[in-house]
Amino acid sequence: MKKTIAQDNNGPIRSGRWKRLTPVWVNLLLGIPAMVPLHSTWLLLTEYQPCAWNTTGYASDCGDPSMIEGAGWHRASVLFIGGLGLLLILAVDVLFPASTGRRWQRWLAASLVLPVPYLLTVIAFAIFN
Repeated sequence: MKKTIAQDNNGPIRSGRWKRLTPVWVNLLLGIPAMVPLHSTWLLLTEYQPCAWNTTGYASDCGDPSMIEGAGWHRASVLFIGGLGLLLILAVDVLFPASTGRRWQRWLAASLVLPVPYLLTVIAFAIFN
């Protein structure tokens, strides 16, 4: 029998449907800092494509110094911030639920909403810019 909203000595008891949405909300919050490596990846694939993974430095023919330096910063963002983000997502969506006895499949499925904040930001800038 499902619990309904009732009064307890400690306060209101929430129903089970709110607990089912917890993985979605947690992954939406994780999607906010994930916007940095996602945007850096987008810039490396579009604007900085000639210098995206060219590490030869200033002797290369991929453009002016700002192009080389910009690509370098975005590469670092993808590798370091993106790597730390992947470790955090692995911990939150797989390791934490598995160690506490929760359904890790639900958490892993909810990780599909990670790019939603970035996509909403891109759409907002496309509409209002």
